[in-house]
Amino acid sequence: MPRFFFDISSDRAIRDDEGEDLADTETARDVAIRIAAELLPVHTRQLAQTGRVAIIVRDENGEIIHELECRLTTRSPGAGRH
Repeated sequence: MPRFFFDISSDRAIRDDEGEDLADTETARDVAIRIAAELLPVHTRQLAQTGRVAIIVRDENGEIIHELECRLTTRSPGAGRH
């Protein structure tokens, strides 16, 4: 089974040096989505400050195969209207 690594990027980078053995790249994508769902409540302060939290999935060769990015954008009501 191939090994995949899940790095977290927000106000600082957290590199996954352990990884996880998974069946394929689609399963790795599903795991990245689950990780993002678990991390967003924990990283709300970083998301508010940086506007971004990302999960970067690497394969055994270090190649990026998926990047899941969550962004926070705020708009004021009526902004952009004249």
